[in-house]
Amino acid sequence: MKQNWKLKIMKFMQGRYGHFDALGKMLIIIALIVLLLSSSFRWLAYVLLIVAYYRFFSKKIYVRANENKKYLVFQNKVTNFFKQKKEIFQQRKTHVYFRCPECKQQLRAPKGKGNIKVTCSNCHHQFVKKV
Repeated sequence: MKQNWKLKIMKFMQGRYGHFDALGKMLIIIALIVLLLSSSFRWLAYVLLIVAYYRFFSKKIYVRANENKKYLVFQNKVTNFFKQKKEIFQQRKTHVYFRCPECKQQLRAPKGKGNIKVTCSNCHHQFVKKV
C-alpha cells in the first residue's frame, strides 16, 4: 500500500519543477507573515500560497528556474546594498566616501589628509578633494 502511494506520487511529479527554491520559500514566508499580522489582507496570503504551489507543481521547469534566477539577482542587489551601507557606517570615523564627478563611481579616502589628488579607479579622471 505504501509503495503504491510512492509510485503514484513519483509518476505525478515526473516532469514537474518539484522543489521549493528561494523564490518559493520567500513567497511562503511572506504569506505566513501576512496571515499572522493582518486579517484584512488574508486574500493576499492565499494568493501568494497559490502562486508558490503553482510554481512547485508547474511543468515549465525552465521558466520557473529563470524566475528563481531573476529573484536571486534581485536579492543579491538588495543584500549588497545593505552590506555596503553597513561598511560605510562602520568606517565613518576613519574614511570619507565621495563620488567621482565624471562617472559617479563611489570612492574612499582616509580622513584628515587635507587636500589630496584623487584618481578615479574607473575612468582615471583626476581631481582634488579635501578630506
